[in-house]
Amino acid sequence: MTRWEEQGWQQEDLNKLELSFLHEMFRCDAVERVDATLAYAKYLNHKGVDSDNYPIFLRILEMKNHWVVDALIGGKDPEQYFSNIQPNYYIVKACFAAFASAQRGGIYPTSLIAYLSILQTTYRNPLEGYRVYPPTSTDINHLGKHLNESKEQLDPLNRIILTILDRISALVDPGRPEESQDIMAIATQANNIRGKFLDMTKSLREAIPDELLGVSDYIEEEIPPTGV
Repeated sequence: MTRWEEQGWQQEDLNKLELSFLHEMFRCDAVERVDATLAYAKYLNHKGVDSDNYPIFLRILEMKNHWVVDALIGGKDPEQYFSNIQPNYYIVKACFAAFASAQRGGIYPTSLIAYLSILQTTYRNPLEGYRVYPPTSTDINHLGKHLNESKEQLDPLNRIILTILDRISALVDPGRPEESQDIMAIATQANNIRGKFLDMTKSLREAIPDELLGVSDYIEEEIPPTGV
């Protein structure tokens, strides 16, 4: 029996109490909470991401606070940050969920590149990637909406998104037997979005529903840490 149990505390109750403070801290809606989360992100950077702990790294990555994200990434290349993680259903679903939860401009570019790098690895071989996580047309729309039409196709973010869309569109191959309707739908939509972006006479609004194309700015929701 631990000294806490001797005082009437159960380990489960202590765990819940610790988690409640952690969840409160993660809101990053006050300077003190930002400072604490920043310190936690620095610790995670020191710890390093692996196949056992990556969900908590994804949790920090989705925060709308670039100081926290920078502390997590710690100067590493965001495109290589998750390179040692084998793609799986959970991590790919988390990426598409992040795209869906934010409007265009609502994700810190470093975070967005880290998410996209996971998809880039997953769909390097389109069919194998589809077996890991079969995206829906809605997933493809939420991915495509983060293309920045004010920048050229070689912009780092645009380049990665276009590459992923190109790979997903390659799910339909004339050399293979007829694909399922689901595969045809997402491949066609990926190719449609990519084509509209690359055609200077077209607009993403011709491929993606208007209600998905709202714009926001992640900076507007940020609270800086102490000393900034």
